[in-house]
Amino acid sequence: MAMADDPETKIEIEDAKEDLRDALHEINNRVEEGVGRLRPARGIRKHPVTSACIAGALGFALGADSGEVALIGLLLLGGTIVLTREPKVRNSDES
Repeated sequence: MAMADDPETKIEIEDAKEDLRDALHEINNRVEEGVGRLRPARGIRKHPVTSACIAGALGFALGADSGEVALIGLLLLGGTIVLTREPKVRNSDES
């Protein structure tokens, strides 16, 4: 009897194919999630005020004529980023 005709081998091959399909579906889902996170329009819609602040500070820094004004713009940009990344903690004791 040839190895390809062995029922156990056929079952193992089918199981391996199913495992491969499952792994490919998982990889595809992860890629779709990653691409979804990279879409800037989604982030802008989700955080419009933050996006506007960052755009304004960046425009201020890049459009400045002098180094001092550009530095102030960059500081504003850094401050905006720090404030948007800061975790919001709610205190249940406050009324």
